[in-house]
Amino acid sequence: MSNINHVKAYIIGLLVGGGKIDKDVFVIDLPFKKWGMEPNRMSIIATDILTKICQYFNTTYSFNVTYEIGNNKWLIKPMPNANLDELKKDLEYLKLPTSGFLLAKADLSFAKKELKGVCIESFLSGIFDARASLTLSHRRFTDDAPVVSIEIPGSTKNFKFVVQLCSWLTDLGSTTDQILYNHPNQHAASDPEYRGWKKGFKIRFLVRSFLAQHSFALQSKSVDITKIEKYQKREEQIPCYLRKLRKPSPVTVHSDQNSSDLPIEVRNKIFFHYHHFCAVIGCPHAPVDEIKKIVSKKESFISFYPRLSKGKKDSLLKQIELIKETDFPEIELVKNERIVENVLRDEKLHDFLGIDVGIAYLFAHTLKGKRHTGNMNEIINSCLHNTVEIVSVGEDYESPLVFINNSNQRAFICSSIKSKCNQSLIKRKIEVNNLTISIKQ
Repeated sequence: MSNINHVKAYIIGLLVGGGKIDKDVFVIDLPFKKWGMEPNRMSIIATDILTKICQYFNTTYSFNVTYEIGNNKWLIKPMPNANLDELKKDLEYLKLPTSGFLLAKADLSFAKKELKGVCIESFLSGIFDARASLTLSHRRFTDDAPVVSIEIPGSTKNFKFVVQLCSWLTDLGSTTDQILYNHPNQHAASDPEYRGWKKGFKIRFLVRSFLAQHSFALQSKSVDITKIEKYQKREEQIPCYLRKLRKPSPVTVHSDQNSSDLPIEVRNKIFFHYHHFCAVIGCPHAPVDEIKKIVSKKESFISFYPRLSKGKKDSLLKQIELIKETDFPEIELVKNERIVENVLRDEKLHDFLGIDVGIAYLFAHTLKGKRHTGNMNEIINSCLHNTVEIVSVGEDYESPLVFINNSNQRAFICSSIKSKCNQSLIKRKIEVNNLTISIKQ
């Protein structure tokens, strides 16, 4: 029989959310970053730890905790000679990990069945206190859609945990706004060589949907969420299983599609939408029929070539040369000079994705990384009479194209999903099993 009360449930949730256990020592990492470093919040957080959290540990497990601050993190640690035996037994009872970074191995299926009543919310509050971000930049495009973002490091590789947690919250009455999965099809859908795709997982709820069912135990977060709640004017999403999905943006087959950084359930597979992940991994709330419709039209949404990849001339010329050697060995590279205005009007190029964004990159006066700064249409209108060099394999525009501004050595490569070569690759290299789209090896 379980002796896990709501206080223990909170501590265990806090450990699952941010805890690492090594023998008889643990560290709970509260990654507050800049938010937790502001002086007016630091005193509230310190008070929370030294009173509420310390008291919880003392009354339930008979040892005290302290904290330290470093690298924009608050670290909760047990005092020396703490006995963790009972804590580990409670973790074992809920079939949760008792060593290492708990999030990397946590499976919530038994805890969901076992915890009842207030213990459920206490357990989830522990996870929220460790993982939920209230940064105002988390919003759905505008300031009137503030979001609670539950952020899970990509290093965990724990797609199953993300689906389990979101599904559990949905069961309890919250409506997910969106999920971002740690996968190149979401974080690098247009550029197959973009290495910065490992951005972690984010489960996002509009603030009111979150507040209707859930809460934080830490006072500092409770105060902030009530402040940002007043900004919400956007209506909530409808339940996931009732959603009608818009036509998705095409997905490029990424060079890390088969990476060992991806667990087997998503490795070497293609996903068109975050609900596609949910459906394949087995969330009961996923709009399966909508995903089936999209999967049935896969030929319209998969590109074996870059949809849009920006960079320096020399690098992208090497990329088009490799494509030629691999897929068009009998055909020579061809170079042409074209006026921007004629490029944009050319009907043969209408199916090439991202040309307008690429042109803005070529001719923008300033960049932010690889993004143009300023209004895209104004940039394009200012360069309509400029010349670009186009490099293709052959003259029929069946291959990807490289566009070059020789005055600044900027270039971009883009492609057409409808091209005969791309469609041929889809037929030869893609296989479908129900909702799962796999790449043949």
